[in-house]
Amino acid sequence: MEDTISFWNKTAAKEHYPQLKQSLETDILIIGGGITGITCAYCLALRGANPVLIEAGTLCSGTTGNTTGKVTVQHDILYGRIVDKYGMNFAKVYAESQNSALDFVKEQIKREKIDCQLAENTAYIFASSEDDTDELKRECSVAKQLGIDAEYIQKADFPPDNFGLLGFRHQAVMHAVRYAEALAARAVSLGARIFCSTKAIKIENDDVKSVFCENDIVIKAKHLVMATQYPIYDGPNLFYTRLYAKRAYGIAVETKGDWPDGSYISSGEPTRSIRTHVENGKRILIVVGEDHATARGEDNMELHFENLIRYAARIADVEKLLAKWSAQDYDTPDQIPYIGRLTDHSNIYVATGYKKWGLSTGTLAGKMISELILSGNCRYEELYSRKRADYSSSLGKAVSEVFGSVGELIKSKFEGTESIRNLKKGEGRVIDFEGQKAGIYRDLDDGVTILDISCTHMTTELNFNDAEKTWDCPAHGGRFAASSGKLLEGPPKDSLKILYRGAFSDLETGRGERDS
Repeated sequence: MEDTISFWNKTAAKEHYPQLKQSLETDILIIGGGITGITCAYCLALRGANPVLIEAGTLCSGTTGNTTGKVTVQHDILYGRIVDKYGMNFAKVYAESQNSALDFVKEQIKREKIDCQLAENTAYIFASSEDDTDELKRECSVAKQLGIDAEYIQKADFPPDNFGLLGFRHQAVMHAVRYAEALAARAVSLGARIFCSTKAIKIENDDVKSVFCENDIVIKAKHLVMATQYPIYDGPNLFYTRLYAKRAYGIAVETKGDWPDGSYISSGEPTRSIRTHVENGKRILIVVGEDHATARGEDNMELHFENLIRYAARIADVEKLLAKWSAQDYDTPDQIPYIGRLTDHSNIYVATGYKKWGLSTGTLAGKMISELILSGNCRYEELYSRKRADYSSSLGKAVSEVFGSVGELIKSKFEGTESIRNLKKGEGRVIDFEGQKAGIYRDLDDGVTILDISCTHMTTELNFNDAEKTWDCPAHGGRFAASSGKLLEGPPKDSLKILYRGAFSDLETGRGERDS
């Protein structure tokens, strides 16, 4: 994925953790090296447990490393909607739980002396249109009833074209990768073990869980934590009907202009999320947005980055683009995550559906699951349980998302193919290859890879993502590397089948390597 490394991963010093070379047994295995897995490992190690954490890539190579860097209890316009669905008490406990995560982050930064540019600020939602102001005012009223220090500003000079602002005071921003890396290092010093480049492939759910990894590695564990965004083991939960993959894009720019400190996010579409970061004495503008269902955005994905750059130029005098990146996260029917046991009395734990608010919710999930493992219960378990009325409280959204996925599957089967004529370097197309629909990608070294682009989850035909050089599934969010077919994220279990590999010039002469 050329040139889409986040500002956070570009500027953090990252510890190298070894690949797991031999099978092992452990009491607690955590799969996933983002904020959830690292926080869980840290909390367990603090209390004398010695967990093992494995990560398919490097720490923070997923959504944690591609975040905006906001740690806040403000998760869009949410609390009024929670009250409508579940009542005031439910909303109060939700706010309390998220605030406990915010406090935890602040406390650990102080306790461990972590240099991650933590800054307290006010988190604002700004009305994108006059129609959104009533809902924003109601959200402010509900927030105050919940004990949140909230304020409503009729109009402000910043951001441009706002129709009103709702602010939650005493929130925070930070360099998430520096924070997570420091927490991981401390966990290791306390007895945790971390292995990177160690991908879990399959889980067998017996009294002792068996996790099968690449290179014939098997890990046996009594407790298993799936901190993987999308759970790699579903059980009876049918998560593909209740987790909806969304992508968002981010840029970091150096500017000559000035803008107010604080965090801002728009109430409407297209999403615009803004914050300030200070690096080496320079104020960096972070702009994130352009949300869309995975593989259902612009045909030219680069347009998302261009739109963000144009928006940044409205705010300040952009001098230099420092980084651009994207991230995937999952929404749920009722916008509330699933955190806890996979099934009743299970020793498999799940944490997913953060809706792009993973620094607070992932921190909370890591804390909650460590408590469930060590004591068997947790104050917030019922709140985030998969057994809540998520479908019935949000039936319209659930039906729309599920039928949308089915529609994408059907639609994909009838879409046509293209010729390989004038295929450019860095370009991918859907073609007819020896009588079957396939995906071709020409890399920057003039090599060609042709893949079977039927998603290995439910056979939906994949779309090419030109911004990140991946094949993405428009039904359930599976993503695969264009140059190798390797599974990157989402519900599929297997990578794509390679049909042909060779030099572009060899394609017509048949001198490339076909799958045998």
